[in-house]
Amino acid sequence: MKRSIKHRYHLLIGILFALIVLQFIAVLFTIAQADNLFTLASDIQSIMIVFLFGTFIYVVVIYNYLPYRLRRAIKRVEDLIDEISNGNYQIDIDSSIYEHDSDFEELIYALQKMLEIIIRFDSAKADKIYEHHQRINQLINLLPQVVMIVNINGDLVYINDVFRKRFPNISEVGNLNEVIVKDDFDNKIFSHITESLRYGNNVYDDKVEPEGSAKSALIKGSIIRNRKGGASGGVYTVEIVGESTED
Repeated sequence: MKRSIKHRYHLLIGILFALIVLQFIAVLFTIAQADNLFTLASDIQSIMIVFLFGTFIYVVVIYNYLPYRLRRAIKRVEDLIDEISNGNYQIDIDSSIYEHDSDFEELIYALQKMLEIIIRFDSAKADKIYEHHQRINQLINLLPQVVMIVNINGDLVYINDVFRKRFPNISEVGNLNEVIVKDDFDNKIFSHITESLRYGNNVYDDKVEPEGSAKSALIKGSIIRNRKGGASGGVYTVEIVGESTED
């Protein structure tokens, strides 16, 4: 039968009370059987010494046993909570360690149920994030402009299909600072974007118009900032007009 720490405490106190009652009965029995006063005093003294020593040993055991059991059970719960706080939700909880402490076993079962709910919630959240990401990707791919999402170091995070068709030699894992294009027109486009990232400035309808050419590019961009207000990247669109299919 599983016993809680409270039940163990009551049991140990009950045993201590039984020892006191037993001592009292032993004294009464000795008084009833005594033949003379000297023998009675000696017997009572012996009984008091024996029971005092036994009670002292028992109290010392109780004094150390209960805090030890409580501290051990709390330490296991603390370790479990530490694992959860570190993001480890896939914990194999061995309930046998708590089988002697029913109060803590109930707490462990509650934590286990909470972990199952968190795991289900995280899974549902991951599914929703993936679906939302897919919707945004599809929406960006439907735009007629060149679209790129870049982090503050110039690394390309995302490019749409229009970008891929116009710049087939630029990989999605590339860096704008390392992009090499032969066309001066394209170089100017990327220069505008890298300058925007470098200074953390938004781009409002910047035009790139090469001399002696009918084509031009309209660049729009917005800097992405973290919660502290620092620039962490940017989103840019490039609309190219007047470009023939031969270009």
